[in-house]
Amino acid sequence: MNCFIAQAQTSSRPNILVILTDDMSYKMLDIYSNDTFIHTPNIDRIKNEGAELKYYSTNSLCIPGRTSLLTGNYGHKTGAMNNGNYPSQSLPTIPKILHSNGYYTAMLGKWMIGSSDPKPEFDYWLWTPNATSYYNDSAKYFNSVVNVTVHMTDFLTDSALQLIGRIDTPFFMMLNYNAPHYPFIPQLQYENLYDSSVFSLPPNWPSFTENFPSFLYGGSNTIYNQQAFQSQLKEYYELMYGVEKATGRILDSLQSNGLLENTMVIFTTDNGYLFGEHHLRGKYMPYNECMRMPLFIRYPSWFQPGTTIDSSIALNIDIAPTILEAIGIPDTFNMDGTSIHSNLTNQFKRTEFLYEQTPEAIDSTSPVRTLRDNYFQYNRYYCDDTTEELFDMITDPYQQINLVHHYLYQDTLALYRLKLDSIRLALIDTVQLISNNCYLVNPTYFFELPVITATHNNDSCGLNNGSVNVTVINGVPPYFFNWNTGATSEDLINISSGAYHLTVTDLNGSSAVLNVSINNLSGPLLSESHTNATFNNADGSIDLSSTGYFQPFQYMWSNGESTQDLHDILAGVYSVTVTNNIGCVSILSTIISSIEILDPDTNSYESTGILLSNLFFENQNSSKEIIVYPNPATNQISISSSIIKGESIVEWYNCYGIILGKTKIFFGDKSKNKIDLNNLSAGIYFIRVENGYNNFIKTFSVVK
Repeated sequence: MNCFIAQAQTSSRPNILVILTDDMSYKMLDIYSNDTFIHTPNIDRIKNEGAELKYYSTNSLCIPGRTSLLTGNYGHKTGAMNNGNYPSQSLPTIPKILHSNGYYTAMLGKWMIGSSDPKPEFDYWLWTPNATSYYNDSAKYFNSVVNVTVHMTDFLTDSALQLIGRIDTPFFMMLNYNAPHYPFIPQLQYENLYDSSVFSLPPNWPSFTENFPSFLYGGSNTIYNQQAFQSQLKEYYELMYGVEKATGRILDSLQSNGLLENTMVIFTTDNGYLFGEHHLRGKYMPYNECMRMPLFIRYPSWFQPGTTIDSSIALNIDIAPTILEAIGIPDTFNMDGTSIHSNLTNQFKRTEFLYEQTPEAIDSTSPVRTLRDNYFQYNRYYCDDTTEELFDMITDPYQQINLVHHYLYQDTLALYRLKLDSIRLALIDTVQLISNNCYLVNPTYFFELPVITATHNNDSCGLNNGSVNVTVINGVPPYFFNWNTGATSEDLINISSGAYHLTVTDLNGSSAVLNVSINNLSGPLLSESHTNATFNNADGSIDLSSTGYFQPFQYMWSNGESTQDLHDILAGVYSVTVTNNIGCVSILSTIISSIEILDPDTNSYESTGILLSNLFFENQNSSKEIIVYPNPATNQISISSSIIKGESIVEWYNCYGIILGKTKIFFGDKSKNKIDLNNLSAGIYFIRVENGYNNFIKTFSVVK
């Protein structure tokens, strides 16, 4: 034992009490619980009179966790990587070091990191089974078997109180409760404590459905429904309530014996526990609920009441060096951990850590190494197929979305792969890991989506000359195009006005959509107001209004003028052709009548252009009832109608109302509805179709 003796300060050396629970979720404590009916005032007293730390396990199993706590080292260094491997008995541990330095050492409860035989480094040995039935069990006081008829929590508490009342100081005591480890058998007085309570489902209650390890679900580690969750959690919390009450008795005993102020009281657990999160129950999985543990330390020499240390990550490997510093023993044992006191004094800040585990049976799960910091957690499972998890701890603190196949996180994934390799190298983690036959279930990929941008030209003049020019970025080419018109080209040309819808799909099957409206930019919109001319006088006028796209407009009147309006004109028919700056044309015709005064007494006017006005306006129907095509025409026009049948008289006139021709046509017979225009010069003309008592007027133009 002399190899563990080190130079220690002997004045006022503190007592050390470690209260260690088994398989305890940190959410069982009031400050972390989502349920208002959970109260843990006695355990909270340690925090309120001391410090609370952000605390994690380096291996969330009983033997590895307890070994790291007592040695200050990672499992790959101690050899305790699962519950089937004891650490080397030659390793320096806190009990050995303190016993060698004059401390009275006591172990009460669950030991696990070796046999039940008394250990020479302990002056007091009260061992309880690793798997207890809580009632009617047995324990070992040194080598003597003790029958335990009371609840195991009460047995350990009563034994600790008797020891505290007569213990030599300074002392180191480990009070290792079996609770709340399964089976969940609470003390009789607490077994109905939560019968009327309904526990909140954890925010991450839903099962993983994609990108999760293949060995994760099945058997006792899966909670299949809410009924099982409620009934099991009730018993779990009732079992833990006994530890809560026991903690109060222990603190009161220390205080009544005058030991409290010079005792470092450490409350924690050997590992965390999943209970309902992701529909899971257990401790071996590298998720936050397994890794996160409670850690409260009451030690007035270091911590003011209500101290919170959350700027640095504390680990179970930090407990041993923390105890050494409190006692005044230098760490000459090459421990991986660092004293928690250095976090308080800003001498050390841990921002990341390694989590490790190797299963007992390689076919049941998989070896895993994890790199965790304040931003991300990266899990690497050693499987035949690449099996990884990456969680964003800022946006996804409940670890519900594995980002390993998300395109936005590929650089992050590469970085954390490198960080994990680097920390393993720095910590000399050279354990050879054997791959298991496992994989990610339902691997789902989140690819970068294509992004579509487009420019377009509207249809002008009704000439079907619209177009859409498409550009696609991101996604993975080649791209596949599907327009609502059936076209599969990237761009569209020579299209009419209307709504167009495009779906672009990339090589990964990711798609994006685009909607484009092509407008019909028709020719100028024309209207007019006019003043008729008096008999034989050039005093008529036309005030033309023109609106629309692509101004300025060009004007060409049938009388040769190129102004917008006409003034000082004789009676007659006037036509104007208005062209916008992209070549769209609109035509408007106006009749200026000749008028004279018939009644000097009334000063009223009467038209002298009777023939002209009657020609075009008496008994007219809408010009929409007939169609003249082509218009403009060169040598021939055709006339059709949806309502006129049989024979009709057709006359055509120039813009002065002079008849230029007359013929019969037969509607319904395409061979007899044509008119020859070879003898007409370029200009604006009127056509009248007479059928019975109806006249139909239409304007057409001739180009040569």
